[in-house]
Amino acid sequence: MRDWDFDGQLAGALRISGWLVVFMCLVLVSQPKDPVAGGFLAGTITGMWNAYFLGKRVRATVGLPVPKAKASVKFGVFLRVAIIIAVLFFVYRVSWFSLYATAAGMFITPCIFTCGAVARSLRETGKKSA
Repeated sequence: MRDWDFDGQLAGALRISGWLVVFMCLVLVSQPKDPVAGGFLAGTITGMWNAYFLGKRVRATVGLPVPKAKASVKFGVFLRVAIIIAVLFFVYRVSWFSLYATAAGMFITPCIFTCGAVARSLRETGKKSA
């Protein structure tokens, strides 16, 4: 069994999310006042931002001693949660975006990443049992 390619999995999830952002931008060009499309776009971009910096944090944490790695991960979680709260607060205060669509958009990149990891795991399991 090969090692898991975290960076490749993350790059693939970000690439798919990027195409979704392009599609949502095209939707917004055709319907500029649509709050659902705007919220979904804002949420997807926020999810991509968080996933990208999570990947950077994981790569930086690999060589650290355990106490420093724990502190680094805790700080990274705090920053990501703060960004999510700030974006949701901004969307709540501004009526341009749908709050629910923004929250749903934030889950797109992690869901793509997870589905890709599950699919790869199932492929690896299928190869072993055959």
